[in-house]
Amino acid sequence: MTRARLLLLQRLPIFACAAALLALLLVNIWNFLVSTDWPKLRIRSSEPLWGVAPPKPAPWSVEAFLSGETQKAVSSNVGQLQPVFPLAVRVRNQFLYSALGVSGAPGITIGRERRLFETYYIDEFCARGAAPDPGAVDAWAARLRETQDAVRASGKGFVYLISPSKAAAYRRYLPDTFVCPSLLRGTTDKLAPYRAALAAHGVAYVDGVALLAAAAPDYAIELFPPGGTHWNVLGAAIATRELTRRLNDGETAALPAYDFAWGTRQEPVGADIDLLRLLNLLWWDWRYPSASVVGRSAGVCEKPPQIFAVGGSFLIEVLANLTEASCAARVDYWHYMKGARPGESRRWRRLAAHADDFSRPMGEAVETDEAFRRGLAWGDVVLLEENEAVIGEMGQVPDLLAAAKTQAPAGASQ
Repeated sequence: MTRARLLLLQRLPIFACAAALLALLLVNIWNFLVSTDWPKLRIRSSEPLWGVAPPKPAPWSVEAFLSGETQKAVSSNVGQLQPVFPLAVRVRNQFLYSALGVSGAPGITIGRERRLFETYYIDEFCARGAAPDPGAVDAWAARLRETQDAVRASGKGFVYLISPSKAAAYRRYLPDTFVCPSLLRGTTDKLAPYRAALAAHGVAYVDGVALLAAAAPDYAIELFPPGGTHWNVLGAAIATRELTRRLNDGETAALPAYDFAWGTRQEPVGADIDLLRLLNLLWWDWRYPSASVVGRSAGVCEKPPQIFAVGGSFLIEVLANLTEASCAARVDYWHYMKGARPGESRRWRRLAAHADDFSRPMGEAVETDEAFRRGLAWGDVVLLEENEAVIGEMGQVPDLLAAAKTQAPAGASQ
């Protein structure tokens, strides 16, 4: 072998590394150029990360540059636009999970027996202390009663739902190393004054917290999945059945009574793994019983029930059940989420006629108050929900009351 050929063979690894680095550089340049106007042309990993927002354009202004905002955005975008970024995140998260038993995903906590929790719900549960201000609770219940009266005056059905928190319902799975002051103080029950106020003001409501606690011993599987943050389809079906019963106790039968048959499946899907997916692991060996539900409606519908729904993410499975029942409903759903500042909430809208419609991304657009009022006018039934963790703190109660006071002419929901 000649000296030149031997030298070439010795340098091949260097050339290969240089070619790989050059290819990665070219891919990054390409992704950076097309990410804003032609995002579908990006070269990316075959399995993108769950729950990671796509890069946003960097602000190009003197003020943004001097404050460092431009540099920070460019640095973040370049990192996320690399095809190896998802793989690198998954490798890191897998090491943290498998070797250290901790979560690499922000906002997710691993509890006993590998139960997953949203950290927010643990923080809220463990911070429970003194009873809320009685005047504020009474004013909240009075607004709900006023909303109920205004909705029913227009011939619609109304029911309010309190949905449960996994941290409160399954406190036995909180992490061993976690200090929970409310448990030590014995101040975990925050709902007693709210229940009393609802009863005093005559609000039609379903207490999903008490409902699931009472129902749990009757079922062979837990009503919150180990890898999810929401009730599973079985827990949601129990709540759905009670909601329609409560509605039919009143003056309307626009939403027929709901019942269901259920079975178990060994492969968790959908909401059963919503937190597990957000861990963004390379692999997981989770196998736990999950539920499947087949809903049915009592009687025959002359037309599909039209539901105007206002609340948080716990309503999704309830509404999906109602769209899949034999008397399939149509839904105008306004999804409220907590904002970054105390007392702030944001909302998105979904129109749904099938359960699959709830799996579509909601996007970033916030619909107008006029669209909210039109949706209310369109609905036959109004479902209003608040989770126990944020009861009385979100925007759906005042928003619905304001819309109910100024009922728009009935019309199609657009």
